[in-house]
This record gives sequence, C-alpha cells and structure tokens, in this order.
Amino acid sequence: GRGFKRVVQRERILVPLRAEDKDLNALYHALSLADRIRARVFVLYFKPSAFQGGSRWWEETVEDVIKGACEEGLSVSYHIAQGSFEQELSTLVREEEIDLIVFAAEEDDSAMEQIMRRIGSRLKSQVIKVRTKNHFSYL
Repeated sequence: GRGFKRVVQRERILVPLRAEDKDLNALYHALSLADRIRARVFVLYFKPSAFQGGSRWWEETVEDVIKGACEEGLSVSYHIAQGSFEQELSTLVREEEIDLIVFAAEEDDSAMEQIMRRIGSRLKSQVIKVRTKNHFSYL
C-alpha cells in the first residue's frame, strides 16, 4: 500500500507561483526546507494570458532561482500552467502525490487562501502560507 511507498519516496513540495505575486518568498522557503529534508520541489507557474502581458523579467528570475537550486543539488521541476488555477493545482498535487504546498499570499488575499484550504483538505496535503521569508503559518 501507500505506507510502504512513502519509506522510499522523498517528500514532495509544491510551490504555486503567479505573475502577480510580489516576491519569491514561498519559493525560497520551499527550497530551504527541501534542502534540510532532501525533498523534491515542484514549481507550478501560472503564466498570464497574452493580453494580460507577461512579466518576462519575473519569469527569468524564477528560472534563475530554480537553476541555482539545481546546481546546488536540489531536485526541482518547473511546470507552466495556463488553465484554471484550482484545477491545474489539484491535478499536479494528485499526479505527483504532493505532501506539502507552500504558497505566498498578501494579508488581504483570502481567495487564494480559500482555494488552498480546499485543495489541502480534499487532497490531504499539508499547506503552508508564507508572508515574508521568515513568517509563515500552517493552514
């Protein structure tokens, strides 16, 4: 059963990123955690549609951070999504058997928090909300 498989499988951490996120604190938090517990990290980037105008520098920054983490020996895979946030997230959590979701949210971003709570409880993943690099809470 699933219990046996967990012994050999490393923890899996998912970081959903959106172009409107103000910083990469969630990604940094996930990477430092992964470094400590030797987990695999999955980054799911929600690309804005063409008419919203992409922030290319933001994407490049994300890619640079991921490249740096890989060079340091971390296992990071990068996925780009363009569909519904909740749907794409749920699919990846299910397919990759994600243990932990680390996301960033502004104080007033309750919509994002509600989505995360729904996904976490439905798919039995632990969820961590990151505010600043050192300020986070479990949902």
